[in-house]
Amino acid sequence: MAEQPSNPHDAFTRLILGRTANAASELRSVLPEHLVQQVNWKTLRLLPGSFVSPQLRSRYTDLPFSAEINGEQAIIYFLIEHQSSNDHLMALRLTEYMVNIWTQYVDTHPNTKTLPIVIPVVLHTSPRGYRWKAPTDLSQLFALSAPLRDSLGDLVPRMRFILDDIARTDLADLQKRPLTPAVRVMLFLQQNASGRKDLGVTMMPLVADLSAMAKVPGGDRDLQAVVTYITTVSKTVPADFDPLIKRLDPHAREVIMTTGEMLRAEGQAKGEADLLIRLLWRKFGDVPESTIRRVRSADPRDLHRWADQILTATTIEETLN
Repeated sequence: MAEQPSNPHDAFTRLILGRTANAASELRSVLPEHLVQQVNWKTLRLLPGSFVSPQLRSRYTDLPFSAEINGEQAIIYFLIEHQSSNDHLMALRLTEYMVNIWTQYVDTHPNTKTLPIVIPVVLHTSPRGYRWKAPTDLSQLFALSAPLRDSLGDLVPRMRFILDDIARTDLADLQKRPLTPAVRVMLFLQQNASGRKDLGVTMMPLVADLSAMAKVPGGDRDLQAVVTYITTVSKTVPADFDPLIKRLDPHAREVIMTTGEMLRAEGQAKGEADLLIRLLWRKFGDVPESTIRRVRSADPRDLHRWADQILTATTIEETLN
């Protein structure tokens, strides 16, 4: 089952776009057509590591891929922004990440005299519907008068990135794209799921995609991630999904319902563990960190037994015996 992520946006995006078939479908939609024709998509590979600092990973996800383009090695660098507001300095931030990629390349290829080309792609989602308005080229960030800019010419540094602004793309547009079902569902949810109370209705046009997800390798895990993400970020109650679930392929329906039940059980167990820790603190004072970890990882049957024993126990040890 999909892990409960500390950052659900990052975890969901990485799981879906981390599969090369899914990433390729998104890249085919946003790269210039002449470039799409030159990429050898069979060579697309996800590279290890991230170039986003830990402090910014709540806002950005990055996925570097290698691929052959017209027979030459290249790196396609995905940066996904999760926040509603635009990062006005995104071109500068991307330049920094690209330099980090090249620096790492030189470190691992100390005798190189050349660098791989890096093609930057920014995927922007905004739950509030804010469209991208920030510069998409480093040259646009410099405070230069028009005469001075013309005078400097190519001395003004340039670095343009490809922007996929999902805030400008509705579901009908996503359905026209040659995307895998998993990517189409992921992009829709990244844009629409946070805080929504009506996903049971708004996701109805995605029934075919959700059913199709269960029919490909790794599809069960992707569906589990969809349910985990919806449960984490939306406010739609489970009963509101019943009409949608009834229309799904039987296997997809089973995966989604089983995952939902497991998440509800996990949520109930977490609530019971938190309550028991609070009762231990109220009755015995400070609760050791080792005890907190033990309670939070306990089997539900143990939690119920300990909750009964705390009524008569005189120590923490006696409670958790």
